[in-house]
Order: sequence, then structure tokens, then C-alpha cells
Amino acid sequence: MTIIITILLALAVIYLDYKAYRKLIAQPPHRAVKYSFIAVVAISYLMILLTPIFMYFVINEENCSYMMKTSMIFLTTYLLLSIPRLIFYIFWLPTKRRQWIWAGAAVSSIVLITFLYSVFITRTDYEVKRVQIAYKNLPASFDGYKLVFISDIHTGSMITPSDDISEIVGIINSLGADAVLFGGDIINVHHSELSSSVLNELLRLKARDGVYAVLGNHDTGAYIKNSNKGKREANITNLVAKMESAGWVVLRDSTEYICRGNDSIAITGIDYGENLLEYKHSMDAVNGVNLNSIYNNVPDSVFNITISHLPQLWHSLCDGGYSDLTLSGHIHSMQIKIAGLSPAALMYDEWTGLYSREKGKLYINDGIGCVGYLARVGARPEITVIELKCE
Repeated sequence: MTIIITILLALAVIYLDYKAYRKLIAQPPHRAVKYSFIAVVAISYLMILLTPIFMYFVINEENCSYMMKTSMIFLTTYLLLSIPRLIFYIFWLPTKRRQWIWAGAAVSSIVLITFLYSVFITRTDYEVKRVQIAYKNLPASFDGYKLVFISDIHTGSMITPSDDISEIVGIINSLGADAVLFGGDIINVHHSELSSSVLNELLRLKARDGVYAVLGNHDTGAYIKNSNKGKREANITNLVAKMESAGWVVLRDSTEYICRGNDSIAITGIDYGENLLEYKHSMDAVNGVNLNSIYNNVPDSVFNITISHLPQLWHSLCDGGYSDLTLSGHIHSMQIKIAGLSPAALMYDEWTGLYSREKGKLYINDGIGCVGYLARVGARPEITVIELKCE
């Protein structure tokens, strides 16, 4: 989706740059304006050309994480130079009126400042959201049980991974979680992103009943150049071993139970297997997952929390009566959320926050890291505190 939007944006900018060039030729500007225009256009075109070159040609299995991050920097620079320019053109090209030119300059300046803020401030401005959810079937021993849910760290996209992870772990540890749950995509491309320094920080993550995680599409190795089943399996094996070395319980179509006296709740994790790879960029409902086999030995009477990277599985989970609370990530609100609005709302029925149906509830976390471009326009990286209550 990021690629499609970028291509459409690039085509629009190219067309409007041509129109702007024709207008500048017809009305020769001050030399400084002319050279500034040429410099901005040239740099932005260089960035959009370098992005696919690094992403698809320079990249290899050894440097894939570094090259992917470099490509994201190029794309972010392109957006930073192009979107404000596009806004200015909308005001400037149709008219010669000075007031419209000044209005365009003002609006494009606001857009530029907003984007810069989203790159350098919002991208690491972690937000703790608190949600209380009540259930009739929650065991009394778990009344007030506190879950901390995070998702989509994308370690390889972080500019300073160890420092960023350290801050995230510090925030989570301060929240006094009974259990920490992770919704997938701990890496961006390759298991090597979990370096020894990053793992040392993850080792500090503590919760009374442990840390439980699932894999996401980026964890599978599907974005490694010339990816094949063997490379994907090797990446997953190494990644899971590293996560477990940090004390995390990785749920791969499996269930763990947490007990309080005679009461218990189940935490089920849906694995991102080969059958889900075709849905890694899909907005449609997910098929091909044998939920019966995943929940075969999970008693219907046990309160169930399911971690599924893809929120599109929620309807099937509800219809089958498998999950009381489903926790998902994946969408990130497309890293754009202004006044509660996001382009993700045009593409997904459920894309952020809490949703309810008769047989279950869904919470979608906006994620921690970035994919595609290194900015979060209003969509702050999220750490969710979910308190379970008896109704």
C-alpha cells in the first residue's frame, strides 16, 4: 500500500512540477527562487530514484536491514520535500493572485513543520493508553487483571534501537503489568536486528506472569531479498530462539494458561505461518486458518485472550466463539491519525482501538515502530494498558 500511494504521489508531483516549470518560464522569478526550486525538485527526484534502487538492487541478505532503513530515510526525505510542494502548487498554479500565493506558502509551511515534527518528535513520543474492559465470564480471581499490550516494534527501522527499546521497556516496567503481550513484527526484515544490545534491553522487560508474543509478517523473513521457504524458516528459527532467550514465550498456534487459585485464563497465539503470507498486505478477511486445530484442546469454559497479528481474523474468531478478547496490530493507523481520522479507515473495517461484537471484543494497537517511512503523523507509538473487570 505504501508503494502504491508513493507511486501515485510521485506521478502527481511530476505532473505539477512540469506545470510549475512552465509557469516559472513564463514569469521569470528571482534567481534565488529559481535555484531553490531546482534544488528541491532535483533532491526529491534523487530520493525517489534511490529508494527502489537500494530496496531492490543494492540490498542482499547480509545488509538487508541496513538497506531497508536507508530506503526508508530516502522515502521520508522525498515525502518531506514533495508533500509541502504539492500543497503549495494547489494554491499557486491556478492563479496569479498574491493572496493565494501567500496562503499556499502558509499552508505548505504548516504541513512541512507538521511532517518534521512527526519525524523527529512524534515518532518516538510513546503514548500509554488505558482501557478497561468488563466481562460477565471473567473469573473473579482475575478482576482487575492488568495486561500491557504492545505490537509492531520494527526494530530495524529504529534510528537508535537499543536506546529506543530501553525507553519502551522502562515505560512498560513502570506500569506494573500482570502480563505483557506482544502482537508481532518485532523486526523489520531480518533476525539480526535483534542484536545483543537490543536483547539485553528486552531481557529487562518484566511482568508478574511473563511476556507472551506472536510473530507477524515481517518476522517471517518474507522481505529478505530472494526470499524462499528455506530462508524464511531459518529466519523464524533464529528469531524465535532470540525472543525466547529474552524470556519471552512465543505462541505459535499454541495456548498457555495463567492461574489464580482455582481459576485460570487462556492466552492463545496465532502463528504467522506460510498460509498467511498472501495476506501480509491484504485488507480482506483472512481464510485458510484452521482455528479448530488451534483451539482443539482449549476448554470452551475458559476465558480466552487471543493474540493475532492480523485483525482480519477477528470475525472468524468471534463467529466460532474462540476468543473473548482478541489483540492485534499490523495496521499502525498507516502512521497517520489526525483528530481521530486516518486513511486506514477507508481500507479497513477495524483499524484502531476497541471494537465489540456479541461473542467477543477486539483491540488494535497502533504499534511502536515505523514501516515505509520514518514518521508518525499524529499516530503516536502506543503502549496499551488493558484492565480486565468482572461485570
